[in-house]
Amino acid sequence: NAEYMGTFGMFACCGKNSVKVANPLPKDIASQNEMLSEQLESFDKTIPWKDSHVDDGTTLSWFLPDMSPVILAKGTTIINASADAISSFVRPKDKATLTSTLKKIYGDFTKNSDTIVTDQDIIHIWFHLTYGVSWIQDREFIFSHRLYIAPSGTQFVILTPLDKWDKHPPRNDLVRGEFAHTSGYIIRPIADQQCEVTFLTSMDIKGWIPLWLANRISRTNGKVITQVRKYFESLESA
Repeated sequence: NAEYMGTFGMFACCGKNSVKVANPLPKDIASQNEMLSEQLESFDKTIPWKDSHVDDGTTLSWFLPDMSPVILAKGTTIINASADAISSFVRPKDKATLTSTLKKIYGDFTKNSDTIVTDQDIIHIWFHLTYGVSWIQDREFIFSHRLYIAPSGTQFVILTPLDKWDKHPPRNDLVRGEFAHTSGYIIRPIADQQCEVTFLTSMDIKGWIPLWLANRISRTNGKVITQVRKYFESLESA
């Protein structure tokens, strides 16, 4: 009942420019997840990120590809927890905790959510995001969380867009946004109970908001990872 987008954007960086390449996904889930994790790793390591600065313990940066109108945002921080604990938190598997977890990550802008587990590696999520001001119409997003653990021990929680999901047809009162490019978390263990965590996102909020304004708002979307770190800090101080 859910259909994946058949290709995902990947960038091969050449100097200051980048070229968008469409990559058809393999049919089997394991190969898909490995390919998507390689895309995330490539984004993190090869893109010439701009305006790198530290904000509340998180290094933030962004990049606007030449061949894409949607900005990529990045946030990196250190979290004192195991990779398993972090990936389990950002990828909740039960509906009872999904909305509360999303609110911890995205704040009270998260209004509603739903999930369905389709297999061991993929969780479909719909969530309703309000920007809290009357002149911006509420958004909804439909995407999947995939988990891939590399041989190195690095864990990838990959956010992939869905073309459609019969359980949540489009609504007139919501604008349906999407992730323009492969997004997600890269969780790299660096010590016992400590990881370097990077969040990469390319959230296209769609609608009538001018793209330049949407991209300006999105430059700091990497700060999502700060909320994840603060959640684990709250467990330490409890």
